[in-house]
Amino acid sequence: MNQALSGAALAAVIAVLWLLGRPRTTILRSTDTSAIAALNRSQMTLVQGSGGGPAATAAAAHAAADTPALPAASDLRGRRQLLLQLERQFQAGGGERQRAMATCAAWGHRAALPLIQRGLRDGDPRVTQLAAAAMERFRGRSSAAPGAPAQPAAKAPRNVSRTR
Repeated sequence: MNQALSGAALAAVIAVLWLLGRPRTTILRSTDTSAIAALNRSQMTLVQGSGGGPAATAAAAHAAADTPALPAASDLRGRRQLLLQLERQFQAGGGERQRAMATCAAWGHRAALPLIQRGLRDGDPRVTQLAAAAMERFRGRSSAAPGAPAQPAAKAPRNVSRTR
């Protein structure tokens, strides 16, 4: 009887230690709500104000004219600062997000591609149009090095019928 009680106590201690050692999942830490909040803000601005139409396109053109000084391709510090500024503008929502997309389109650097891709999935149609216009520069073949020779087209496999 004494051995059975010690075995049960040992099993209880192991079960308690196992339960205490398990990681606890928290819902708020695992979910990022900043994108949802930004989408809600942009939707609220659409519902509450701005009539849209030609005034909206004029505002987008005016935002493109107000672009900050764009860094050169070799200016790493300026590029980082501009990307941080664009990220802050994009998180702000509304007109700031449109200005960020217009700046990305004017800059045309590959470092802005993640921000442009997020703009393509945005809820505001004006931001999506600006992002699509900015993405036009990057469509087609990629050019890793401007003077690099073009690679020949890959040959078809021997048994083409199995690949179709």
